Amino acid sequence: MPWTTLALQTTTPVFNGHDDEGAGIRVPSLRGGMRYWFRALAGTVVGDDLRLLAALEHEVFGGTGHQSPVVLRIPDPPRTADRAEARFLGVKGGEHIQYLLGQGLYERTPSKRPAHEGLTRSFVAAETDFHLDLRFTPGTSEAAASLALASLWLLCTYGGIGARVRKGFGGLRITGVSGGTLPGDWTPDDLLTPGLAYYEGLDRLTADHGALARHRTWLAALKAAPDDLATRPDPWRGTRPTYPVLGQHTAAALRPRPATWPTLLITAGKEWRHFRASEGPSETGGRIHTPEYRKVIRGNSDHFPLGALGLPITFYDGRNKDTVNVRNGAEHLRRASPVWLRTVGTDRTRRQLFSFAFLGAFLPQDDKNLRVRLGERTLQVTDQDLHDRAMAWLDTMRKGGTFVRTDPEQ
Repeated sequence: MPWTTLALQTTTPVFNGHDDEGAGIRVPSLRGGMRYWFRALAGTVVGDDLRLLAALEHEVFGGTGHQSPVVLRIPDPPRTADRAEARFLGVKGGEHIQYLLGQGLYERTPSKRPAHEGLTRSFVAAETDFHLDLRFTPGTSEAAASLALASLWLLCTYGGIGARVRKGFGGLRITGVSGGTLPGDWTPDDLLTPGLAYYEGLDRLTADHGALARHRTWLAALKAAPDDLATRPDPWRGTRPTYPVLGQHTAAALRPRPATWPTLLITAGKEWRHFRASEGPSETGGRIHTPEYRKVIRGNSDHFPLGALGLPITFYDGRNKDTVNVRNGAEHLRRASPVWLRTVGTDRTRRQLFSFAFLGAFLPQDDKNLRVRLGERTLQVTDQDLHDRAMAWLDTMRKGGTFVRTDPEQ
């Protein structure tokens, strides 16, 4: 089968790990992202049948004993940039981008040192163009090929690759399609990442855009699918998904005021910090803090709604270090944030901040070994905490409001 070539562009810096040859974007990263969004799409039909979900994913993307029917290659991978090219970290407000990068990607530098020296990982610069070739092995079903393209479209429309993708980094968009023949109902125009008009109309992440509207038919046509899959009722009606799933248990908001991607991430970082730490200096006598720091870490409350935005969280106060995390017995686990930040749009000077959230269960309720712990204390984080915190962010972003209540330099 001939290759189809997709023109792609990074929309924000991509922090994709270290590579001995300097390749900043690699096929395994794209595959991993496509698998994530395949599960989010298939989950709208499969529900909590994780064994079936895994079987369908295996048929589309391969696994042990089964080659992937979709073949990907990046003929000329974009190279990683020198740290000195991270000028966005040193601009006015750049500390808010540093905040979004987190401690894993950025270490604070002395005030007289260039801000870019704090980066701990190489990156591919924003607005870097490259090509992705894809084709399908002989005998690949139209359904499997169509679902692979759907997963790639979702990855570039809502997600990204690499570290801190939920905080706005690692964004990609498909800007062109040439050569080859696309499977099923897919057309080159359908495969392009949409512009601002698409995001303006979204209040949730849907699974019915363009060719995606046939996803139920495609899933039912896979060999691993049971005969009744196409006619099954909504599996999540009346219950929260236990993993990220498109559809009714999501919410989305596009913030007004177009700008460049660095300006948008500066705004996002400042707003996110004040959203989490909503008690100002007048209330704490110093830096801004989270209410949970006062009530839980230094108080007696066991209700920890901040945890709904992702765990673990570590609080530093002088020599004290307190970490709240999810544990399965003695094993320490992570719970990713349900809220994602993205810069979207085709005009590099008029992009907008797009936020969305997966409003599922915070933790699977049937697994009694999973606990949120602070040392030997068990804390409570509820599904309602997740919903309320996510919606508070989205509602304010949609209105163009702000969480900043203190001096801009705080």
